[in-house]
Amino acid sequence: MIVLLTGKDRFRLVRRRTELRLGFLSKYPDGTVTVIDAFEKPGSVAAAIAEAGTSGLFSTKTLLDVREALSLPTDEAKKVRETLKGLGDDVSVVFSQTVAPKAKDEPYAFLRKQAGKTESFDELPPREAEAFARKEAMAVSPSVSFSRDALSFLIAACGTDSARLSSEAAKVALFKGEGEVSRADVETFVREQPQEKVFAALDALVAGNRGRALELLLREARADSGGVQKLFGLLAWQIRELFRVRGEFDRGNTRADDIARATGMKPYTAGKLVARMGAFPLPRLKRALRLLADLDADMKSGKIDPELALTLFVEKL
Repeated sequence: MIVLLTGKDRFRLVRRRTELRLGFLSKYPDGTVTVIDAFEKPGSVAAAIAEAGTSGLFSTKTLLDVREALSLPTDEAKKVRETLKGLGDDVSVVFSQTVAPKAKDEPYAFLRKQAGKTESFDELPPREAEAFARKEAMAVSPSVSFSRDALSFLIAACGTDSARLSSEAAKVALFKGEGEVSRADVETFVREQPQEKVFAALDALVAGNRGRALELLLREARADSGGVQKLFGLLAWQIRELFRVRGEFDRGNTRADDIARATGMKPYTAGKLVARMGAFPLPRLKRALRLLADLDADMKSGKIDPELALTLFVEKL
């Protein structure tokens, strides 16, 4: 039996790998688990599999936990493929890799066809991130639920970082104990990332609420030791990301998942940026970058107060 685990979400992949190992030992208390890490010795993976998978005088159930071995050099990959063919029925193998393999990589190309079970742990899209957060919270406190606003804030703060999402959901569930978690409950423990404040400010601008946008940005600038200068850097980064999505969007590539693949962005981020395309045509994005550059130069030379520079950016964008 061969199991193949891949995906960029390292937290969920490693957790699943651990579950498989514990499940094996629960089913076969006398079984043997051997970890083979190709990152440490990429040229001896086949030999390690052959040695660990060879039955002695008495047959015993064996699980080989083979890590980071899906993109091996061609010669070693061929040896691994031949070695796997010679393993007995008492040997199970879990192949896992946290660095995404390419479709043509060996032995990944071979294992995709031969694995009895394949599981992919891609970054969570928003809807699945919500379900994941609920599950993580209920694992700690089964009677806890989330209000719509609380869950939205939690996802906005953590994005699709499953490790942080799991930790924060569990923390809030322990605090609440039972009943419905409110936004105020989440805000007690979870602080939005600065990038999310920029997202929220852009949303306010899209809605025509410049006062709200300025309020959010000023609050973040005053709360962070980097002040307005750091916030200008985040704004510039966000606008450049909008540029990248705008380019794909204008070429007819309008699906968030497709844009994420084309740009290397997280699907969650691409989806949020796609939702803003109507309010940010190319001329407005160009104007925003020029405005940021001019105000940043004036601020650094002392010609303008930082908070006034931020105010002017919001008013003129």
